[in-house]
Amino acid sequence: MTDNISITYYDREEGQLRTEQVYARGFLSWSYNTRIGQWVTDVIFRRKSFSWVYGWIHKQRWSKRKIKSFVQRVNVNMEELIRPVEDFSSFNDFFIREIDLSKRLIDSAPKVCVAPVDGKVLVYPEVKLDTTFRIKRNTFNLSQFLDSDALIKKFERSSMVISRLCLADYHHFHFPDSGIPHRTIAIPGNYHAGGPYSLRKLIPFYTENHRTLTLFDSDHFGQMIIAEIGALTVGSIQQLYQPNMHVKKGDRKGYFELGGSTVILLFQKNRIEFDEDLRINTEKKIETYIRFGDSIGRNSKNLSNREKK
Repeated sequence: MTDNISITYYDREEGQLRTEQVYARGFLSWSYNTRIGQWVTDVIFRRKSFSWVYGWIHKQRWSKRKIKSFVQRVNVNMEELIRPVEDFSSFNDFFIREIDLSKRLIDSAPKVCVAPVDGKVLVYPEVKLDTTFRIKRNTFNLSQFLDSDALIKKFERSSMVISRLCLADYHHFHFPDSGIPHRTIAIPGNYHAGGPYSLRKLIPFYTENHRTLTLFDSDHFGQMIIAEIGALTVGSIQQLYQPNMHVKKGDRKGYFELGGSTVILLFQKNRIEFDEDLRINTEKKIETYIRFGDSIGRNSKNLSNREKK
């Protein structure tokens, strides 16, 4: 079998195209691009039980032996750590690490919406309700993704941001604006891998995977949805915020446990104008790597309190 997985993205900070270092590239290629691998993935790997067991193994103390080799292999930014590698109790403990947020600059301009995570971003100014379309090697359908008549009515023809995290990324997610978050709703599902690894067929990652949805009354962009999607080996999505309590832009919302993951932001129609580089790169089908706190777009109009609801 030939490993043909190659992912090119644009690094905004460095101003250049780069090639992603795919961890476990051979395993992912086998799982999604061979007949037996696809069968094993459908029967075992995409099930919640597999990700739970994988996560349990990497919470054991002996798993910390994997940390140093992992850091070297995927180039984790060690300058942001708030404690040395030796102090982590397991591989999962390192994976869900907090970082020194004083080293991050959050765009504080009121009309600027910031990235909620470190990740590779695609933006879609208008997503029609019942149109199924391709995002890399996955498919997306808004009504199936939301799985709620009330939310479907609110977010028809919405604008969407997709942030795809890799294993090396900081796996906490934050609020992209100030406002009031409601209670998180969990939608059970499968655990397909989040990256464009399947070369043989398209994967219904966004509509079939386990995900959590939070309705967010933002102060500058009206009502939004913040959604977190579990992926292969992501056994848990942890929420840390208090529902119905006002939060500041950049406050921590929660974190993913072990595995690559995805965060989606949905805006109601005409509430945000995305940054030009994100729009241009998405049109070219190229993800843009940006970090938590960086701008993703601006308020496209002044919203009155009545318009926000």
